[in-house]
Formats: sequence, C-alpha cells, structure tokens
Amino acid sequence: MRTHTGTDTTVAQDSQGRGPAYGVPSPDLIARADRGFARFLEQIEDQDDDAGGEQDAPR
Repeated sequence: MRTHTGTDTTVAQDSQGRGPAYGVPSPDLIARADRGFARFLEQIEDQDDDAGGEQDAPR
C-alpha cells in the first residue's frame, strides 16, 4: 500500500489552490512532454540530414 506524504508535485492545483485541477496538466507532465517532443524533432532532423537531398533512382 502506498502512503500519502502530503506533497504530491505531479498534480496541478486548481486556480484557487484547493485541490487537483482535472483536465489541467501538471508542470511535471508538460516538462516531460517537452523533452519527448525535442527528442522527436532531433530524430526528424537527423533523418533529413541523412537524406542529403538526393532522390532515389526510379525502378
């Protein structure tokens, strides 16, 4: 069983600071998504660099 420590930083608070704001992503979730999207963009840029602007020969 998991014990509650009273400091849950993964849940965003509502605008009044009363409790979880359902439908509002937490800052931790946004940061993790930003890092993942940055990795995705790096892969896309790497693929573009590998292509070198050349087209495949027709078959």
